[in-house]
Amino acid sequence: MGPVYRGAVRVLGVLASVLVCAAGGARAAPGDLAELSETRLADIVAVAVRQSPDLARARFDLDAARAQLTRAQGSEDTHIGVQGQTSIVLAPDTDPTGNTDSEQVSVSASRALSTGGTLSLTADGTRVSQVGTVITAAGPQASVVKRYSVGLALRLIQPLLRGAGSEAFEAPIRQAERQRDAAALTGEARARDLLTSLAQAYWQVAFAWRQLEIRRASLELGQQQLAYTESAIRAEKVPRSELLAVQQAIATRKQDVIAGEQELYERSLALRQLAGLEIGPTAIAIKTEALPAKIDAADPDLDAVVRAAFAHSAELAAAEQSRRAAEIAAVAADSAAKSRLDLEVAGGPIGADRTSSLALSSVVNHTGYILFGALTADHALEQRTERGGQGVARAALLTAKIAERDAQARLAVRATRAVQRARAALASVALGNQAISLAEQNVAAEQKRFELGKSTNFDVLRRQDELEQARMRQAASVADYLAAGADLDGLSGAVLTRYHIVMP
Repeated sequence: MGPVYRGAVRVLGVLASVLVCAAGGARAAPGDLAELSETRLADIVAVAVRQSPDLARARFDLDAARAQLTRAQGSEDTHIGVQGQTSIVLAPDTDPTGNTDSEQVSVSASRALSTGGTLSLTADGTRVSQVGTVITAAGPQASVVKRYSVGLALRLIQPLLRGAGSEAFEAPIRQAERQRDAAALTGEARARDLLTSLAQAYWQVAFAWRQLEIRRASLELGQQQLAYTESAIRAEKVPRSELLAVQQAIATRKQDVIAGEQELYERSLALRQLAGLEIGPTAIAIKTEALPAKIDAADPDLDAVVRAAFAHSAELAAAEQSRRAAEIAAVAADSAAKSRLDLEVAGGPIGADRTSSLALSSVVNHTGYILFGALTADHALEQRTERGGQGVARAALLTAKIAERDAQARLAVRATRAVQRARAALASVALGNQAISLAEQNVAAEQKRFELGKSTNFDVLRRQDELEQARMRQAASVADYLAAGADLDGLSGAVLTRYHIVMP
């Protein structure tokens, strides 16, 4: 970090602090920070899971996908129907058949078959009253003739081309099942991403606390050096000009403290917004757990991490389910593109007589039968609807395959970056501890040289700045490792187990 950049950050920090204070005291005083109680990451996660809009939308999407599956399964429902009808015909005088009135009642039960056909059973009864001719001893005479009939028919309608077979019939159900699974996995992926982001934001706040602590410690070292310098000036051991360097350093370090407080507030607000926590004049900074002083862990194995990520990735599994749904839709589109050729057959016993009771008995004693058969064909010459449906389904399938490959590539990149980040952080933490130890020794040695008159405040303060930077780098490395670990947990799904999150 160059001096120009550091100076710009300090100036911006001071300006931001002034603006926040002018807006109504939104920035708490340093003493208020000390009074905050520690908030665990698990508590923040619990609130975020309840209030996250992304997770709420994922639940709604899953509910909608389940409803779509239920609707698709409705094609296998058994239907029961009842129909009643009546008609009266008042014939003109020239009609030789005369007036007619009739009534009919039918009850049916039908169910779709896995072959794509429909099987139904229908029972019906009919009464017809019509003017007719009756042969008597006196000869033919006009009379009202009543006819009652009952029947039982079994009917089968079976597609032979378009829509034939179990694949075509079950395609909407299997497609809806894949879409439901994809919605569930997408919700899990969103939950993993949310928890990963929360953990990373949490450790960024923890780093901001550590950074503020380091800057305050550096300010305290400067104030101690100022007190020693003033004492040495009174004892005429050092010239008064030595005050300038230490006074300048103290002013600069006070600016650093202000900037550190502002950064703490900004990162706390980002965490509050991400987790859905309260934000207000008394709800700004979040007191986190302290960053660990050191990290004892082995370097993660890249091959193992990538394999585990591919095996347990909810995002990749969701993309796979979406691709399978698109494959099913493509098969269904091919079936729908065939010409229509439907076979319909029906048959059953019937009975008829002049009264309803005689009609019922005739079904057994004088049984009649009705047989019916039909073959219906239809073919579109241009087949634009059929070819368009196939084109849409194939484009959707290709899009799903590309999305799956893209998800695999993103997953591999993310896993590789997380491993490399964890490795670099571990190495930096180990070196950081060594750098801090050496910087502390350099500060003590330079302080001794100053006391002996062989050094200046400028050299002592420079050594203190080096110590501050070493502590900063070590804290940043620890925070980086914890963030990378959160990413690795998100890739493997362990982040859900860690916080006892069970997805629906």
